[in-house]
Formats: sequence, C-alpha cells, structure tokens
Amino acid sequence: METFGITLNRMIIFFLILLLGAFCGRKKIITAEYLPSLQMLVTKIFLPAVIFYGTYKGATLEAIVQNLPMIGFAIVFYAAVGLLLFGLAKLMRLEGDYDKGFTFCFLFGNTLFVGMPLLTALFPERGMLYLALFTIVDQAVFWTVGIWLATGRDRVYRFSLKSLVTPNTISLALVFALVVFSVPLPGVLLDALQVLYNGTGALCMLYLGALMHFSNWKQVLKRKDLYIGILVKMVALPVIGGHVLAFVGMPHDLAVAMVVLMSLPVMTVVPMIARAHGNCGEYAAGVTAVTLAASVVTVPLVQLLAFM
Repeated sequence: METFGITLNRMIIFFLILLLGAFCGRKKIITAEYLPSLQMLVTKIFLPAVIFYGTYKGATLEAIVQNLPMIGFAIVFYAAVGLLLFGLAKLMRLEGDYDKGFTFCFLFGNTLFVGMPLLTALFPERGMLYLALFTIVDQAVFWTVGIWLATGRDRVYRFSLKSLVTPNTISLALVFALVVFSVPLPGVLLDALQVLYNGTGALCMLYLGALMHFSNWKQVLKRKDLYIGILVKMVALPVIGGHVLAFVGMPHDLAVAMVVLMSLPVMTVVPMIARAHGNCGEYAAGVTAVTLAASVVTVPLVQLLAFM
C-alpha cells in the first residue's frame, strides 16, 4: 500500500503539471513550432544528465551486480510482450501498417519522461540504477526492432550501428565505467548536475502537457485498438507480471520497479519516429497523448492490484 500511496501522489502531481503544460500550449507560451526544440533540449541534455547523476549517486559496483537481474527481466519482457502485442494486432485485423504501428506504440513505455521521476520518488537511492539497467535493453530494442516496427511496408528498413549511439547510451556507458572503476568527480560538477536533476521532472511534464494539447488525439478515441492496448499492456500485463515476479521470489523493490516500467504510457519519441519512417505518425501521436492521460489512473491502479 505504501508504493500505491507514493505512486498516486506522484501521478496527481504529474497531472497538475501536465495541465499547466497544456495551458502553456493553449496560451502559446509554448508553441507547436517550439516543441521539437524543447524535446531536443530535454532528450539530448537534461535526461542524459539526469541518468548520469542519478546513477552515479545511487550506484556501487556491488549494487550493480545485485540488480543485474533487471537486464534479464527486461529482455524477457520485450521478447514476450512484443510477440503478444503483434499477435494481438493480427487478431484485431488492423489494416495497412497499423498492426506494426500498434505494436510499436504499446511496446515502448515512457521510461524517461514518466518512469524516471516516478522511480526516483519510489526509490530515492536505487531508482535511477533500476532505470539505467532497464534502459540498456530498452535502447537496444528501440533502435533495432522499434525502427523496424515504425517502418512502413512501402519503405526499406535499414539498420545502422550508429543509431545505437545516443546521448542516453553514451551517458550510461560513461557512468557505469566511472562507478565500476570508482572514479571520483569534482563536487562542483555534481552540484551542477543536481540542479539539472531537480528541475528535469517538471520540465518533462510541461513538455508532455503541451504535446497533449497539440496532438490530434480525438480521432484515436474512435479506435477500439486504443482501449484494448491500454487494458492489456498498461493494466493486465503489469498486474499479472507483478504477481509472477512475487511468486518467483524477485526482491520487492525490484519487482515494484519492473511493474512501474511495464505499466508506463507510450514513449514520447514514438510519434516522431513513426512520422519519419512510416505511415502511422498521426495515429502514434494520438495514442501517445491518450495513454499519457490514462496513465494518471492506470499506473496507481496497477500498483494497487499487482501487490495486493
């Protein structure tokens, strides 16, 4: 019940800041033209800095070794859930590229914009380490399988190793190297990173609120696959997963973190990638906005049901 209370409180706070972001969009304090630049600022500067600082402050070599099962469970999660979602899309007989678009949207949760501040609220000491270990698999799957799912059937999928080199993966590689070799950092540098760390959560929510305002989400509300995706991926699977992880004896904190990551709304960059590579950009933008709004209710609900 403690994790439910913390999660509910944090999601209410997120919702209030989301409303502020939507208000900023409505009043043109944040414009649609500025959103791509704001996203670049957050994803290429703030979030890598947060990953680096949070992991560095909360990780030791012993802690990394103890929590390595997170990587294994992340691999199992993506393999099992990816196949399930794609099979579900086929059962729903989604036309055109929407079977791939549906799978692409619901497979990748918003680990950084939503998962990061939520995990750090639940686990101030280890939350970022859990996220960092999960992100190793998350980024590898996203830039390989994810790009294939986003690519329309009328286009050619091309994989490049360069796509795996992102600010987040560079940040992860650097911080794990520093932790493993016990390299100290100057206090003033850590203080500067802490300033970025403290403000990133609110900045993410403001961006997401503005994104919701400018997204064409009303058309998506007419699609049954939206509701099936929310029910299956954001509620049923994490609830079942929580009970399974408890049954196999996974440490409680690690199980809670994994359930949080399983229940997240659609990753923010999914619409951008879908537009660039395929034919489901508007669909992805709508699903992203609606699942974000729904997560205010579903994420706390999952915590309640998964650990009753």
